[in-house]
Amino acid sequence: MIERRQHQRVDVDFWASLKHPLMGTVTGNIQDMSISGVSLTLDEEMNFFVMMELDVRIHGEVWDDSMPSLPVQVVRVRQREVALKFVEPVEDYWAPSHDDDYDMTIHDEGRYLPDEELGLTVS
Repeated sequence: MIERRQHQRVDVDFWASLKHPLMGTVTGNIQDMSISGVSLTLDEEMNFFVMMELDVRIHGEVWDDSMPSLPVQVVRVRQREVALKFVEPVEDYWAPSHDDDYDMTIHDEGRYLPDEELGLTVS
């Protein structure tokens, strides 16, 4: 398989809820994230298909419940594993740090939270 990822992936300890107007809401565990998308394992098998558009809400210790849902598009489906790309830029929420390890940090009201506070590790 050809590697098409353009941004560094980061292992995270977050989960997500995906909402679709006809299919309702489904949840899953996020395996890794980047500035351009997210890979997750759904809690149950769904009939998702490539190019399908959904809204994702990310949940976890450092995510504020007031953060908006993010529009995403399905780019890969393998049983319960789904890869999603963000439809709109997410730099207001995620930004790469400027060190050599390319760790990711969450942008929070004009400041960057330290990686240790987020529990992030580079994959």
